[in-house]
Amino acid sequence: MAVRLPVEELQRFVTEVFLRTGLSEEDAAISAEILVAADVRGFDSHGVARLDYYVRRIEAGAVNLRPRFHAVAETPATIAFDADNGMGFPSAYRAMRRCIEKAQESGLCLATVRRSNHYGIAGYYATMALEVPGMIGVSMTNATPLVVPPHARDAYLSTAPIAFAIPAGKERPLVFDGATSTVAWGKIEIARRNRQPIPLGWALDAEGRPTTDPFAARFLTPLGAFPELRSHKGYALALLVEVLCGQLAGGVWAKYVGGSRSETIGPSNTGHAFMAIRIDAFRPLEEFLADMDDMLGELRRARPTDGAERVLVPGDLEAETEAERRANGIPVHPEVLATLREIATRYGVPLPA
Repeated sequence: MAVRLPVEELQRFVTEVFLRTGLSEEDAAISAEILVAADVRGFDSHGVARLDYYVRRIEAGAVNLRPRFHAVAETPATIAFDADNGMGFPSAYRAMRRCIEKAQESGLCLATVRRSNHYGIAGYYATMALEVPGMIGVSMTNATPLVVPPHARDAYLSTAPIAFAIPAGKERPLVFDGATSTVAWGKIEIARRNRQPIPLGWALDAEGRPTTDPFAARFLTPLGAFPELRSHKGYALALLVEVLCGQLAGGVWAKYVGGSRSETIGPSNTGHAFMAIRIDAFRPLEEFLADMDDMLGELRRARPTDGAERVLVPGDLEAETEAERRANGIPVHPEVLATLREIATRYGVPLPA
């Protein structure tokens, strides 16, 4: 049975662990906030369950703890960063923050980051734009190869997530955070912890055959799962992410990104891309927000099909999960809790009760 841990205390724990691994105070705080934000929003696969992954990479010397994060090219509406192999969380946070600042000046901005590391949930950075009135945010990243293209035998692509956040007036914002694979690998990890089968179409075994056994799963399928279900669409979307985060950013694409499956632990060379769009550069903000309210309101009031309670808009479940977990704490699976206890003992940091 999962144990509930208070959000603030869990974040303090993660911050202190990152500090003791050698991160600066600012980088530790940013990293902890974004990591725990995944759990708060219901993305349990990308939250504290992955703390051990980041800690092991730091311990192995695979991450630069004092990077020189800097711009390598800039125009009024674009900026390209080099993360100098720093932690992905603060690198992505700083890139998106600067992207938003530039969009406030020019109307829009596209920012890229090369030589970074895994940055957690894509949606965190997209929703940073909602902190600024009248701003749309987009976030995407590549990662280690896990996804097999249609008709191929081997993994060449990452889950290549895309996230966006679009404000509304009275209605809740439109927020999406999803992989361009059928599911994220974290869903396989959750199924393994729960000893549950996975739906057919999520994953392939070592021989490239569809499997429902999470322990046999080795690769993921593109969005659409199989060619007859139009998996070429997820494949194409993944390639868009790869190009923006790889070739355009001046880094590598997924096949050459290092990660948890690499034989040796070293720099991952992960790439990211971000966009910020100032709405009033295109039309009056009030008119846009009113139109968004009309659309989102109609969708939420749509007649549900038999057996369904309601029609949702992307972001609704995450917002409701966040409210519930901030009030009642984050549920932590016993296996994850055991790993956190081991980290707590190793670094002498008390785990929240």
